[in-house]
Amino acid sequence: MFLSSVPTAFVLSTFLLVILLLLAGVYSLIKMKRQINLAENVQVNCYEDSYRPLSDAIIILNNNNQFVYLNPAAEEMLGCKLRSMMGRVYGDAFEFKNFKTGRVLHNVIGSSVEKKCECLLATIMNQSFSVAVKYSPIRKYENGAEKTSYLIELKDITKRKAEESRISLLENYDSLTQMRKQKSFEAAIKNLIDNSYKYDLKHVLVFFSIDQFQNINESIGYSGADNLIKTIAETIKKYLKKGVDIVGRVGASEFSVVFRNDSLPAAVRTIEVILKAVENCNFTLLGREYPTTMSAGFVIIGDEVISPTKAISDASVACSVARKHGGNLLYAYKSENAEIKKLEGNLEWIGILKKAMKENLFQMFAQPIHCLTEDEYKKPYSHYELLIRLFDAKGKPIAPYEFLSAAEYYSMMPAVDRWVVRNSLEQISKIPFQKPLPVFAINLSGQSLNDPRFLQYVLDEVENSGVNPEMLCFEITEQVAVEDISLVNQFIASLKSVGSQFSLDDFGTGISSYEYLRSLDVDYLKIDGGFVKNIDSDEVARSMVQSISQVGHTMGLKIIAEYVENEKILKILREMGVDYGQGYYILKPGPLNEVARHHLQKTSGRS
Repeated sequence: MFLSSVPTAFVLSTFLLVILLLLAGVYSLIKMKRQINLAENVQVNCYEDSYRPLSDAIIILNNNNQFVYLNPAAEEMLGCKLRSMMGRVYGDAFEFKNFKTGRVLHNVIGSSVEKKCECLLATIMNQSFSVAVKYSPIRKYENGAEKTSYLIELKDITKRKAEESRISLLENYDSLTQMRKQKSFEAAIKNLIDNSYKYDLKHVLVFFSIDQFQNINESIGYSGADNLIKTIAETIKKYLKKGVDIVGRVGASEFSVVFRNDSLPAAVRTIEVILKAVENCNFTLLGREYPTTMSAGFVIIGDEVISPTKAISDASVACSVARKHGGNLLYAYKSENAEIKKLEGNLEWIGILKKAMKENLFQMFAQPIHCLTEDEYKKPYSHYELLIRLFDAKGKPIAPYEFLSAAEYYSMMPAVDRWVVRNSLEQISKIPFQKPLPVFAINLSGQSLNDPRFLQYVLDEVENSGVNPEMLCFEITEQVAVEDISLVNQFIASLKSVGSQFSLDDFGTGISSYEYLRSLDVDYLKIDGGFVKNIDSDEVARSMVQSISQVGHTMGLKIIAEYVENEKILKILREMGVDYGQGYYILKPGPLNEVARHHLQKTSGRS
């Protein structure tokens, strides 16, 4: 009744007013949205000029971690378009994860300082990439107020990480048996020894050796011997606790196992089972059965063991006693055993080494490290590695492995290295300034680098000798370098500050990782000769050398290849772009005093 009394014109005018107010509100919202979009477009266009052409993914976030900009490379990597992600938080599109654990990394984004890291990028599209991340705050002022946004640069390193992983596998594991190589095995033992000290743990290390392997090898040939080794390796692994025990191939026909946190009786029972299984493996080749047995020696890893080298050496000595008594036996290492003392040559090497240093019976030899480019290869030698040599009373050379292994075993390497440094500098000091300035590489052991007084000794000797530090390059092995990165870097920094250079030796044989390589300020990367000597016949070795060379060059390093034994190897290395070569095909080592004399004559104008 009331509504019917209201004039129709009033109702219509009220309705029209409401419509107009709604339209005005919608227009205001549209206008506001247009202004926001215009501001965003201006900002996006600003970023487009700088980042659109880049091949690396670029992401801009505001201070609420919302997307402000994605360049085309980022859109492709994340699998989403900028228009659909505007205003959404980065977690809607991707997250960063740890390579090894797969755990989400929350500390990469959100910091007020620049960050760099390498990690896994997991996208909402269920894709993952290995990426190098650079995170940078961008600060600017608008109307007197600071406004911060965040730039994220993502470089796809998936191919590089896959190659590093493949190379790491080749470096650390024997391709025939899939067991750890010796240096990788020793590194694993070192970790166990460190933990043994900390937590009072005990482990049993056993050394296996195939009995009469040389005779078997001569009967069945290399290919047959490889089949035998593979068969025995599989037999050993069958009785180990996967993921707990550690196994390595430590010689042509030798294996070593660490039974972790195992009681001695339990470990001995397992060793005896393995020996019996090998004896019963019935190895057959071309219809003929070959009897196979192994000898074994073991040692307990605990407080009394000071190094992986000594642990393996002690077990090896016990194994030698087992072989001497007929083979297919297990012996425990006992230092007081008369036979073991005889095999060790107890204290004999200490006397030999001390006498050699006191009476200067050592000799320093030099072998050229020569540039492989065709023009430079024709020029005279100017870069050398210094090598220590020892001769017996009849003038017959003693294999460096013998006396250097003994020096390491008896912790005498710091004394030997001091002799090398002083003697080498004395001879190098006779060479006057000349162009090009000759460079001499001096090898340093891990024991010396761990000696807190050794660095100052080297610095003092260089200063006292008057040798230009730029004539010196110090070589350290990969395994030594990764044992204590901070200590090695301190040593490197001190000597590089006066002008010397550094070379990382034996790369590719140990537990090498390109993560470690990036952490070391070295100038040269020397590829282990074990790979180089086979590149003319082994595709895996060639691929290994090629990969190391490429990655090393990417890091700005000069690459040196050892064991250049023939013209074909030299040609392949030259085609790969390897910078320097060292080996008998280039020149055999010769006495350092003759090299010094040659450079002295060169300066005085005589041939």
